[in-house]
Amino acid sequence: MSPITTTASDDQHFALIIQPTGNFRLLAWLPVSTPHHALCCDNARPVDLTTALTLWVDQDAAAYRQQPNRAAHGLIALYRPTPLPYLGDVVLTGTPDADGNPHGLSHTQALALVDLYLDTATVHLMPRPRS
Repeated sequence: MSPITTTASDDQHFALIIQPTGNFRLLAWLPVSTPHHALCCDNARPVDLTTALTLWVDQDAAAYRQQPNRAAHGLIALYRPTPLPYLGDVVLTGTPDADGNPHGLSHTQALALVDLYLDTATVHLMPRPRS
């Protein structure tokens, strides 16, 4: 039996959704995709993390009593020294173009973000040599 592999072509783009439960999901990012649609909200607010990475949050998450997103907080803390306590689902995309439409992430970029999170989230779980 051969192993199951997933591949993405170079022209496919994605958004990375991080849920408060700690689940990460890749969402196909099409030319008609919007952060509002990905978050299922009316008021998506961008937070620039780098020149190539944007975090999108539901501006109304507190009003809907969404749970704190600790997984997102841990990842965002790598880019911002004191991130806000974001609530509910968050979406990571590339930066918006001149018209305000965000670019999607490549498959490699999205998976690198997940790897980065796992590397930092599990650092205290690794056994250390005795001295």
